[in-house]
Amino acid sequence: MSSTSKSSSVKNHWKSFVTSLLTPSILFRNMSAAAVLAVLNVATAVSIGTLIFSGPLKSFVSLGIGLFLIATAVAGLIIPATSGYKGLIAAPRSGQAPVFAVMAATIALSMQGQPNETIAVTVIAAILVTTLIVGIFMFTIGLAKMGTLVRYIPYPVVAGFFAGLGYLLTKGGITVAAGPLADITSLTSFLTAEVTIHLLPAVLFGVVLLLMEQRFSHWLLFPTILAAGIGLFYFILFATGTSIETATQNGWVSAFDKSTASFFPVFSLGQVPAVDWSVVAQQFSTVIVLCILSVIMLLLDISGVEIAINRDLDPNRELRTAGLSNIIGAFVVSPLSFGVAADTAVAHKLGGDRFIMIVIYTALILTVIAVGPAPISLIPSAIVGGFLIYIGLNFLIEWIWKKRSKLPFTDLLVIFIILAGVAVLGILEGVAIGIFMATVLFVHSYSQLSVVKSAMDGAEHVSNIDRHKNEQAYLDQHGELIQIFVLQGFVFFGSASQLLEKIKLVINGDRANKRFLVIDFNHVDGVDSSVTNSFAKLMKICIRENITLCLTGKNTAIIERIANVGEELKLSTNVLQIFRELDEAIGWCEDQILLKFSAGNSSNQVMNSDELLNDLIEDDEAVATISKYFKKETILEGEVLFKQGDTGNSLYLILGGAISIVINLPGAHSVNVRTMRAGSILGEMAVYTGAPRTASAVARRDSVLFKLSTKDYQSLVLSQPSEAHLFSACIIKIMAERLARSNKSVLALAR
Repeated sequence: MSSTSKSSSVKNHWKSFVTSLLTPSILFRNMSAAAVLAVLNVATAVSIGTLIFSGPLKSFVSLGIGLFLIATAVAGLIIPATSGYKGLIAAPRSGQAPVFAVMAATIALSMQGQPNETIAVTVIAAILVTTLIVGIFMFTIGLAKMGTLVRYIPYPVVAGFFAGLGYLLTKGGITVAAGPLADITSLTSFLTAEVTIHLLPAVLFGVVLLLMEQRFSHWLLFPTILAAGIGLFYFILFATGTSIETATQNGWVSAFDKSTASFFPVFSLGQVPAVDWSVVAQQFSTVIVLCILSVIMLLLDISGVEIAINRDLDPNRELRTAGLSNIIGAFVVSPLSFGVAADTAVAHKLGGDRFIMIVIYTALILTVIAVGPAPISLIPSAIVGGFLIYIGLNFLIEWIWKKRSKLPFTDLLVIFIILAGVAVLGILEGVAIGIFMATVLFVHSYSQLSVVKSAMDGAEHVSNIDRHKNEQAYLDQHGELIQIFVLQGFVFFGSASQLLEKIKLVINGDRANKRFLVIDFNHVDGVDSSVTNSFAKLMKICIRENITLCLTGKNTAIIERIANVGEELKLSTNVLQIFRELDEAIGWCEDQILLKFSAGNSSNQVMNSDELLNDLIEDDEAVATISKYFKKETILEGEVLFKQGDTGNSLYLILGGAISIVINLPGAHSVNVRTMRAGSILGEMAVYTGAPRTASAVARRDSVLFKLSTKDYQSLVLSQPSEAHLFSACIIKIMAERLARSNKSVLALAR
């Protein structure tokens, strides 16, 4: 292609791209999504800034809000531009707000007696330094491709930690709404009229927002309730004749200094000498907490985004993206931020999946910053506090209430212990408890790390079903369509993640040859709650790759826990199948493969007797002679052809139907060791040895048989020795092939 034609192609591509963006329907959807997300994240920035800049820092709350608005704009543009998904919404996270609030309170306490401005500058510097360190940490983790290691953190530890953050957010919302007079640890503080009259509207707003969100999922829900709450507040002020000044003095709205308040600049080089760097250095332990917390939150959000957009993202790339954004952000006064799954899901639902939506969204945030705090100062404190209460309760519901019936008692106990640690002792102590509990769990489970006992395909491990030779040849040829994993020991958070990675490697190896995935739990002693997360991801992979997942196991508790994931995802039987035995699952998969066999599934047909004999002997004259010694019989479903211990006096060719070979064990227990389908032979040993039957034969469905008695076989040998020799050679060959398949399966399982 010439340079001219290449240039023309590029121009046409961009012309088409720009034209598509300017299509009214596309542009409107992206503008709508941008507007909704801007409202959501402005509210979040206001709530976070208000929570952190309280107490002695209250007079600097406009700078605090501006700090997080700038982060919303900077991260909101940089992260999606470099992410694997260009529609990713990035912003400061509410879950980090309690940690920053604790940091700010600690700094304020240690600098007591110094000017409030010095304290505020030091807090801002500490937040930016923390952002820089966390950014470097995230970028390094992503660069080293260690993102998956963080997923090994036990689920109860993560749940307990986020539940603790929910408590701190709820507590922060109460403080914002009711002021420092309300002590969440003291019930008597809520009995005062001053506290109650401030707190009740905030609690009511938060609870209403929570209940409405649980009941409705419309994208206009939050903006509508927010507008209604603010409108109702000012209606009451108007009705009661209360001025804005009076409301401000009484703490109903933010007490910004209208003459000096601004969102920008938040921090300048000229303020660096005023920073108490020794106090900033004392926050090292909090920085470590935020490093770990941020990586966990980011990886959880990545999983959420993957579910929302139905595609995989590279966690290491997203870590590098978030790390780079926060490194840059630290130098442009933009605190810690990264992708938000919930917001991205909202944007995707609204059709905002183009980068133009990100540009519009960022422009709206910048407009808010440029306009200044005057409009935001009119947002009632009850709305800001109620929003924090709503977020906190959401955390508690998501990580405790919704998990109460799905988790074992031990996991719930761990969650409550960590929650109590965060609430009573502090967030750092809560983290320490989480690490300790993780260590205990690991020590308990470490000896059973080899979760995969054996891995094989359907060509290596065939079912115990005897089929027509043409069908068996087809299965041997297409055995790779079935991938089998036999598990053992205790499947826990680490081994489940490893299992998922092994399965993904097998699936990605040759996607065209993977249609059935069989996972056997019959040798598994137990599973922990983290397994459900891994299998939720696995089921989504199976949906995407058109793979049927077959779970096998007699332990109903284990299978039901994983199957419940499929029910929550509303999976059809085409995606998820449940069996008790491994052989049953493999046999079912083989039947599905045979449905595409050009000759059809002969197990459901009655074969011609001469045709079947000809398949075995491949000599028309011999078949004509031998068939005279056979007799056709019919047996109904459930009838016994012969019993274990009976004298062997005949062999059978199955023309149609299915016969189960059952061994009776001591204690009235029986095992189905083989299933014989059309085209197979059974009872052959009795003809040659005359020994008692070693197993029983029961019809699984109505069956048509071709019977050769011992007496008739002896007559064949005497009268037609050459034909008898041919027939015996065929029998020996069939027995040898059957033994070879059994040996292959045994070797595959023992590998």
